[in-house]
Amino acid sequence: MELNIESQINQKELYHFLMHHAYSTIWGFTGIIISVCAMLAFIQLCLTDSDMISKVCVLVTALLFLVIQPLRLYLQSMRQMINDPGYQKPIRYQLNHSGIHLSQEEDQAFYTWDQVEKVISTKQIVAIYVSNKRVFKISRREIGDQYEELKKIFHAYAVKAVIKLK
Repeated sequence: MELNIESQINQKELYHFLMHHAYSTIWGFTGIIISVCAMLAFIQLCLTDSDMISKVCVLVTALLFLVIQPLRLYLQSMRQMINDPGYQKPIRYQLNHSGIHLSQEEDQAFYTWDQVEKVISTKQIVAIYVSNKRVFKISRREIGDQYEELKKIFHAYAVKAVIKLK
């Protein structure tokens, strides 16, 4: 089995990935719970005779994960799209029995299947983790009807990886 995909993710897809990455962990879920509880506390403080400093502190806590974090991730995705040359040109992915070969203009990289730690999919991207800091993102819109074949390749060759493909 071999699959060739050329992909260039856009800012919307990168933002979607960053949101998924931030909120799909226990810490992201905990942050949402804290913000919701703080919002309820803010409403309670508004209904009672409380001082303004308490209201402001609780409101900031409530907005932290519900408004500020998504806004920060949106700005981060915009900066990455502008400043990171890896997002400015398409990347060619060649997946076969020996591993994943990536190329972008004159730059090339190769990862064996043993180096793949995790593969996840969202509605907009497939993310291939080869370390905690190195993630390759393939746009689902550019995978198209090859998605089932992509799933088969990962299940067949990335046997050590955690695979969460929907």
